[in-house]
Amino acid sequence: MAREIDRRDSTINNITPAREAELRSVASAVSDRLPGAHRIHITGFDARTGNPAAVVSDAAPAETGNYVQRALDHVRNIGRALGLTATQPAEFAADPDIQRTSSGAVAVHLQQHYKSIPVFQAAETVRFAPNGTIKETAGSSISIAREIAISPRLTVQQAVMKAAEYVAVPHADEHAAKDEFGQPLKLTQVDLSGFEPKIIATFADKADRPTMLEAGPFGDKIRANLLWFLLNGDLRLTWEVIITMPNYEEQYRILVDGENGEILYCRQLVQHILARGNVYRVDGGSARQMTDFPRPLADYGLPIPNDLPSDFPDHWVEGNRTVGNSVDAHLGANGPESEGSSQGGVLTFNPSSQTGDDQKVVNILYFNCFMHDYFYLLGFREVDGNFQRDNLGRGGLQSDRVDARAHSGAVNGTANMATPPDGSNPIMNMGLVEATNRHTAFDSSVVFHEFTHGVTNRLVGGPANASALEDHQSGGMGEGWSDYIACTINSSTVVGDWVINDSGGIRDFPYNSNFPDNFGKLGTGRYSGFTPQGRRWPHPIGEIWCATLLEMNRNIGPTLGVQLVVDALKLTPANPSFLDARDAILAALNAMLDGGKLTAGEHDIARRGIWKAFAKFGMGPSAQSNGASLSGIVADFNMPTFDEPEQSESDVRVETTPNQQVPDNQPAGISSVLMVPQSGRIGRVTVSVDIEHTFIGDLQVSVTTPAGKTAVLHNRSGSSTDNLIKSYSNEGMPSLQALLGEEAQGDWTLKVADLASQDNGRLRRWGLEMDLDTSTQLVQGEAIPALSIPDNDPTGVSSNISIAQSGSAQRIKVGVDIAHTFIGDLRVELVSPSGQQALLHDRFGGGEDNLIRIYDSLLHPALATLTHQPIEGNWELRVKDLAGRDVGKFNKWSLELAL
Repeated sequence: MAREIDRRDSTINNITPAREAELRSVASAVSDRLPGAHRIHITGFDARTGNPAAVVSDAAPAETGNYVQRALDHVRNIGRALGLTATQPAEFAADPDIQRTSSGAVAVHLQQHYKSIPVFQAAETVRFAPNGTIKETAGSSISIAREIAISPRLTVQQAVMKAAEYVAVPHADEHAAKDEFGQPLKLTQVDLSGFEPKIIATFADKADRPTMLEAGPFGDKIRANLLWFLLNGDLRLTWEVIITMPNYEEQYRILVDGENGEILYCRQLVQHILARGNVYRVDGGSARQMTDFPRPLADYGLPIPNDLPSDFPDHWVEGNRTVGNSVDAHLGANGPESEGSSQGGVLTFNPSSQTGDDQKVVNILYFNCFMHDYFYLLGFREVDGNFQRDNLGRGGLQSDRVDARAHSGAVNGTANMATPPDGSNPIMNMGLVEATNRHTAFDSSVVFHEFTHGVTNRLVGGPANASALEDHQSGGMGEGWSDYIACTINSSTVVGDWVINDSGGIRDFPYNSNFPDNFGKLGTGRYSGFTPQGRRWPHPIGEIWCATLLEMNRNIGPTLGVQLVVDALKLTPANPSFLDARDAILAALNAMLDGGKLTAGEHDIARRGIWKAFAKFGMGPSAQSNGASLSGIVADFNMPTFDEPEQSESDVRVETTPNQQVPDNQPAGISSVLMVPQSGRIGRVTVSVDIEHTFIGDLQVSVTTPAGKTAVLHNRSGSSTDNLIKSYSNEGMPSLQALLGEEAQGDWTLKVADLASQDNGRLRRWGLEMDLDTSTQLVQGEAIPALSIPDNDPTGVSSNISIAQSGSAQRIKVGVDIAHTFIGDLRVELVSPSGQQALLHDRFGGGEDNLIRIYDSLLHPALATLTHQPIEGNWELRVKDLAGRDVGKFNKWSLELAL
């Protein structure tokens, strides 16, 4: 059988009605002893341990700071409700570095111990709301009902020898294995002749006896320590041994029974898949581009946080070589870095060969540095365990920049990355795909995928937990998150397409809305978690997860989607199931509302979009599984019940089938017209398109209303993906959101233009679906004050729009155009004729430039409070700058009242 094994029975379900009732009763009794009004209730159970997987807190006191101690105190206070026995101490060790999301929510990760020795995959994550309130404890703890002595019969040397013998030679059924690129795996065999494990250092005063041993014939020093392992209800004392193979492309975690030397668990830990440089920015299918190092932050397409260090982005390189604070890029395992030269006073990397070794090294440097800054903007910082040699006094453990190796030829698994705990270097290997003679260092989707493995390994369960993604669903999600990030950055639905020279990429299906499988398929067929030869194979499992997240992006927008995913990684407990990670995304969304990052209306729209994606893929509110195993899977395709049900039928449904050829490389493109016969103001709009084309990155698609207002739907994204078959909704798409309130009746025009040569296509079909507001009267006004906004002055400036008509507004829309270089300084208020105020913008957005936005009472609760009031009189918009340095101008504003 394959070397990767797990002796635990994943089909065991220790949750029974009696056990549930017992734990809920305990939770109620524990609540009676909590301070104040604080109460807890259990919302989920872990089938493997028979204990709670999620314990929610209600009415916990609000308090900021001291998070680690408060988390430890909390799990000690509720230990019985977590499943700990009456005689068992609540023994947890905390990761000292808390994780903070973009909204200010905090996660503290705790590892369960027994007699000061860690318990394998037993961990809890305590989540705090932005105001410091304890919201939830998620994870799993193990009940220990009897005293167990710390008395391993095997010495550490004997355990290491058992582990070495187990992994030294590939098992017979591994020889035919192939990696995800279709290349044969080059598995290393180690000759153990004369090998005797020799201790370099040990810490005998520590209960878990951490020990370092000589590498011998292996690639790096061997690490070992004691670890408790729950095997089907029996807690075993084991030696955990970490062995790195000589090529550094395979690394194994082996758990050896301390009593009899049996191998209980084995996992492969390497997961597959001021200067400037001339690099391939996407892949080797396009020309190199001379690119500034670092890239301007605006190039990432993400909001610029207001908590960045003042000198960020940090320099990418040091000296004149491809080595910097976050990456050391070099050739092969021990080869040289590439050298740059000074051109015009700027260090420049411009390899003479476009496909040579120097180009591979420069490109792997570029992609890694790009990803470092991309994730930094999303909140993967030093305290979260990011990859830096020097943490510049910003917290966390340093000395762990990425060791990025571009190999001349093929490597095991074609591309891989190993990520040890915070403070130790991740190792990335990029190799050649021999079937195509193309190199993974030139394919951003492959490098982005591997880099994201490092991010998820550090964020899920905290940066100190190196085994937080080893269960079947957890490991699958590791692959899915990596594909998701690569596809999100590249606006693509495939990965690895260039490097294998196949537009379908390296997965079985593209990640579009037609992805055929769902959560209910886990544990069956290609989603069994193993290849036919018995090798662990999490990639197909990850495809379902990635397809779900990209569907979520389509529903709520990729900018919000990717921020929620990264925030949720920090809130996700160790070894999560799909459903745990789903709940973490929803928790991250709620934290954005609590932290003022989203309005109630925006939160509601996003919540519906998220649930719509998860329900589509079988992860509705009643979905179930036995923890993160592949047993007990129950799919649910239903949406939860919301306070206000969504409309089931649309007022307008029109479509046409023009079947028009799109001329190649002609900006004029083609136009197709649809007539909407109904009259009314647009309350919701969806535009669906079906365009056959062999390179949708050439296309620009827009729709224009009868009044001449245009919304761009697709603007040259998607690269070489075939066919643009998609529905665009105002939910999550600002350009369509701006059409709400417009008159629907009349001719709508879809324009499709092909803006590059070679590829061509045809507009097969397009359609409109709308809900209408049939209010018959619209009152509008506009003012152009063109006023400079005084800096750091609470008085600010104001402008009036006078409404002469009487009546009351059923709906209000306010358009604002303010030029400013740091909108996080601004407060914007609307005052009605009656003197009632609505706060539209309150110092959100950080360092973003310019506040140009439409506020709609349907989506903005504060503005909704001004509806159903007399509209006659002066409406006043007040704009204030409440911080120093940045200045701006109040250009214009508009008011639209639907009666």
